[in-house]
Order: sequence, then structure tokens, then C-alpha cells
Amino acid sequence: MNYTRKRALLACDFCRHRKRRCDGKKPCSTCKDANADCVYKELPFDRVEDSSPTAVIDRLARIESLLEHQSQQINQLSTRSSPLSYPTSQADYFSAYQQQSDFLASTSIGIDHQLDSPQFLIPKGHATLPSALLSLPKVRELLGDYPRDYFFEVEEQLPLPGLLGSLHDSPLVWPSLDLKTLDTLTDNYFRNVHPHHPLFTPNIFKSWQEELIPGKEMEEVETAICFCVYALGAISSDQGDNCESDEALGLQFFQPALRIMLHKLVWDFRPNIGLCQALLLAASYFAHLGRPLHSWKMAQFSARLFLNHVESRKYNLSSADFEEAELRTFWQCFTVECDRIAELDVPRSGIEPLGDRMRLPHSTDPADNENTIYFIAEHAIRRLLNRIHNSLYGPELVQTNPNVVLPAGPNQAWQSLGLQKLLALSAELNRQLEEWYISIPDYLRPPKGTMPLPNDRGRVLRIRYYAARHIIHRPFLLQMVSRQREGQSPSGSSILSPDPYVESPVMLEKCETCIESCVTYLYNAIEMIDKRSPYLWTFSQSCMACLLMLWMADNTPALRPYVPHMLSIQSMVLTKLRKWAIKDSTFAAEVHIIEQLAFSDAMEA
Repeated sequence: MNYTRKRALLACDFCRHRKRRCDGKKPCSTCKDANADCVYKELPFDRVEDSSPTAVIDRLARIESLLEHQSQQINQLSTRSSPLSYPTSQADYFSAYQQQSDFLASTSIGIDHQLDSPQFLIPKGHATLPSALLSLPKVRELLGDYPRDYFFEVEEQLPLPGLLGSLHDSPLVWPSLDLKTLDTLTDNYFRNVHPHHPLFTPNIFKSWQEELIPGKEMEEVETAICFCVYALGAISSDQGDNCESDEALGLQFFQPALRIMLHKLVWDFRPNIGLCQALLLAASYFAHLGRPLHSWKMAQFSARLFLNHVESRKYNLSSADFEEAELRTFWQCFTVECDRIAELDVPRSGIEPLGDRMRLPHSTDPADNENTIYFIAEHAIRRLLNRIHNSLYGPELVQTNPNVVLPAGPNQAWQSLGLQKLLALSAELNRQLEEWYISIPDYLRPPKGTMPLPNDRGRVLRIRYYAARHIIHRPFLLQMVSRQREGQSPSGSSILSPDPYVESPVMLEKCETCIESCVTYLYNAIEMIDKRSPYLWTFSQSCMACLLMLWMADNTPALRPYVPHMLSIQSMVLTKLRKWAIKDSTFAAEVHIIEQLAFSDAMEA
């Protein structure tokens, strides 16, 4: 007898849309309490996985809901009853008025507060940023003292290239608008740049370009967007040895675009989503240049403008019907700002707390479906990375255990946990990482390891996966390094309380996972730091961090057997970074640091 069994999905519609825990009953307890209709979508049990755009995005939305529910488990595993409590200034711009206003009302109204998932924001003063590793005693002995904001200070002093260094010293010069050249640059943009942040469709862009082509010198937001697209099309193309010329950098387009944007930013008194998009394109342009502070500044302008836009529309985030352009703008602001907070601990705009309440974008163009799925998947892991930063690397404001003496360097949340709680917390975070990985559709999910991939979007997701896996397991490696450096003293200054199982197989297994994640990260990132992309500076910093971790492991007797031969990969990373290492840049500083790391296989050779 042929029949099709049915099964309920993860949650009912009401719970899924509101990101609430669903017990699977009919009706579920949440719907019963809220007096809501309890409806489950159903699929055949034995059918092939639906890979249509709607089904894929719905599946990714469900994994977002699942990860929110799992956040509660992180809290239960920590030593506190709520997320780490940090100074209220961690959202430097998100005022108390905004947090309590009607249009930003909590989605938990009318729902049991025990079901609410806590927010996991990247804490101010967190210790995940790469420069924090430079303050560790073992690294200081080799490299000397580096201030926490060393890379921020280096970038702050670096002048802008070419025409950008004299932005307001000359009249606005309108670039030549040769249609054939513009078409080539547009094609480059949609092939190389658009997949990383699909803010608008090619058809929408074409309508803006048609207004520009007649030759009218219109200083409008759409003009700035078009010029940014052309500039990004130029900077993302392979220019060979001529990659630093003004033409190769697209400065003849970007300079007027930046002037238009800054004028609108100052003198337009109504928030405009188009201007937010233009500023995000400018942030991407500076990221392609490897200039993180300028990229962050443009993204922060966009984020604050978006918050003004939300306030002016008096949106209630739990029920607002956002347009697709608004959603894509929000999530791009969110990801760019969180990346910069993770790398440099820059001031916050206030966009981050909204990440738990904004719905995900959907595809509006069938040709853009895959880009949209990659887009959503990357935002999901960015939120998971934020949880890791919050749970393991927040600053410890209070010494909670008088019997533990923490080492010199940045105190981190995991240092106040007992070993068993640290093991449980890292296991839960790693489980959430695997849930995220499995949520990516089969046909787009990058295989683990170092197998070549057909596109940069798959590479970025795989790199993000290993970045998260590395920092989840980093505490175990740092603990082992510190204990062996202190001669495994049972009383002195070990990071955690004395524990007879510190060098047990489970500890070595966690260290081995960290080492393997760092090595795999490096092999995957090498291709990305060989060319301009929005991730150039981010991945170069992480490569340096991974090499520092591997160097510490290689110089720790108990861990040395787990470290592979490093000479070749260190040499490859240096070769790629020297391409960008202009004088007094952070790339040059990274090269200088990595050159001083002597691995055992190099010394044997």
C-alpha cells in the first residue's frame, strides 16, 4: 500500500516567526497561552530535500530560530543566570530611550519571559581581537610589548591613496561616461562584488544607470551608487602589476561618489535607504583597499542613518513590514559593524542589538537566489560568532575565584569557569556551529577541509566555519600553553583551578581541534588574501592570529606533535601579505610579526 507519511517541521508558524521555543504539540503551549492559531507546515517524510529558493530561505530562517533557542543553553552552562553583564556604554549610540521606545518594543510582550532568548552582543573590551594575542606572556617574550589598540593606531595614521588624499582640495570633477567602459565595470561588479553583499538587483541598478547616462551631472544618491559600482568594478578586476594606479583603483569614480555621499549625509535631513546603500558600497570599497577604519566609518554612518530611518517610520520590529531593500541594508550594516567590532573593538552604532528582532531578507530575483542564500547564511554565522565572543571572551570585571591567579594579559570570561563548565560551554557552542553548517543547502554547502571551491562565497562560508571553530577551542590551547610555561605548577599561577585532568586526552583533543582549525583556516584564506575583496584585511589579521596560535603550540612540548610542518604555509602567507605591505601599514606590521615566528621544522631545516 503506497502512502505518504507526514511530519511536522521544527516549529509551528507562530513560534517560528516569533523565534520562540515550540513543544511540537497541537496546539503548542506558546500558541495556547497567546490564544493564537497553531499551524504547522507539513512536508512528505520521504521526499527529496526541497531546494527551491523559498524552501531554502525558510530552512535558514528556522536554523536562526533554533540557534536562538540554543542560546538559552549557553546561559545555563555559564556561571551566571544571565548573559555576561557589561557596562551600558557597549552600545555607544543606542540610547536608553531607543531601547525602550514603542517602535523598538521587545518581541517578548505577552510571552513568558523565561522563554526569551538573551542577547549575545560582542562585549566592549573583549579579548578575541588578534592584537590581544600579542599581550600574552609567551608572545611578549618574543615580540616585545604591543598596545591593545596597536593596529587601530597604525591604520589611523595611514594616509589615503591618490585623489582621496585631497578630497576637498579641488572642484568636483565629473568622470568620463563611456558606455562600453561602464558596461565592463558593471559586469565586473556583479560578478566579483555583488555576491558578497547583494543590496539591489541588476535590474534596479540598470534603471539608475539609465538616468545617469544622458550626461546630466546630477549630484543625487543614485549617481553616487552608480559611481561606487563602477569604482568597485575597477578595483575588483585583475589589473596585474598596475593594481595601485588611480585608474585601477577606480578613483575617478569613487572620489565624486564620496563627495556626493558626504554632502547628502550632512545636509539631507530625512533618512534615505538609498544613501545607506551608497555608504555600504563605500564601506566595501575601503575594505577592498584594505582600510578597515574607513570601511567601518562608512558602515557606521549607514547604520546610524538606518536607525534614524526606523525611528522616523515608527516601526514596531516585531510586526513591521520592511521592504526588501531595508532588510538587506540592515543585515549588511550588522555584519560589517560586527566584523569591525570583533577585529578592532570600535565604538558601536547601536545596530547590533536589533539583530535578534529583524527578519531575514528573501530573494526577489530568481537569478539572485544563490547570492541571497549565501547572504543569509553568512549573517547567521556572524550572529553565532557574536555569541562566542560574548560567552568566552568578554572582559572579566570581577575576580570570582580568590584561589585562582589569572596570568598577565587580557582577562577573558572563560578564565573564571571551571574546566568542566568550560568543556560543556565549548561543546554547546560547537554543536550550534555544526547546526549552522548543516542548515546550508546541500548544493551550496562547502565541504569541510581544503578541497578547491568554485566561488568565493563558498570559500567565505568555509573560512567563517573554521574561524568559529578555532575561537571556540582556543581557550584550551591557551590554558595548556600557560600551564606548561609555568612548569605545570599545581599552586602558582595557572589559568584555571588545579585540575588533575588538565592534560587528559580530552584536553589534548580540544587543543588538537584548535590546531587543526587554524591550519585549515590558513590554507583556505591564502587564496582570499591574494586579491582584493571585502575580506582582505579581516582575513590577513586572522591569518596572523592563527600563526601566533600555532607558534605557541609548536613551542609547547605537549602540543608540538600535533603541529604540522609550518615552514611552507608560513612562507605562503608572507608572500601574499607582502603584496599589500606598503610602508607603515598594518599589512607591513603583520609581515614583521609573522617573520619573527620560528617554527621547529624551520629550525631543523
